[in-house]
Amino acid sequence: MSFPLEALGIGLILGSLLGLTGAGGSLVALPLLLSLHLPMRDAIGISLGAVGLSALIGALGRWRSGDIQLKIVLFLALSGVPGSWLGQKLGQFVPESLLIWTFCLLVLWSAQRMWHQARLPETPGQVLRPAVLAVIGLLVGVLSGLLGVGGGFLIVPALLWFSPLNMLAAAATSMAVIALVSGSGFFIYLASANPPADLLTGLFAGGATGVLLGNKLAVRLGGVLLQRIFALMLLVVSLSVAAQKLLG
Repeated sequence: MSFPLEALGIGLILGSLLGLTGAGGSLVALPLLLSLHLPMRDAIGISLGAVGLSALIGALGRWRSGDIQLKIVLFLALSGVPGSWLGQKLGQFVPESLLIWTFCLLVLWSAQRMWHQARLPETPGQVLRPAVLAVIGLLVGVLSGLLGVGGGFLIVPALLWFSPLNMLAAAATSMAVIALVSGSGFFIYLASANPPADLLTGLFAGGATGVLLGNKLAVRLGGVLLQRIFALMLLVVSLSVAAQKLLG
């Protein structure tokens, strides 16, 4: 089966959302890859690769602005990478339907929290909580391995709640973490799989283009608007995945 155009379109969408909000790439990539009739395991593994590379390109693009906080990236990534390995191992024993419903519920919860957060004033100067971030990193890694998500939909709110970062810095830092965690998960997947080359090429090309466009747009928008876009995007994705599952 050949699907270069579909892959390019999926990559463009996931990259744009990733550059704009620091999350959402995998939330879109997974259901769209499933719509191509890929097995769940392959859709998860390929999603990790597309999101990981797009996030890396996006993070490099935001490095010059000083938005990425390396200390926070290390706390989240060092606990997230082993979590991704654990999640993929657990995924062999968890029913696919349970994974998808868990995915939908997590996305809905995150959407509600982010919409509420957008109405609150920013609290710069908040004390960084390394222990909390390490626990969040582990959870993000497990979910990344289980559900094929980059974890940005958890990382961005966590950084807003448990660190002094604003929305732009949280999104940029999130992309750096996603690049490490999703990238490691993708290489674990490749150890026992052989995904179609044209699918990967299309996803990578579209993702790279989309994330650069999303980066430029994010800088032009305010933090409150970005958070509300983030929340609405999560709501739509969760409902679409649930509908797809209900319709069989």
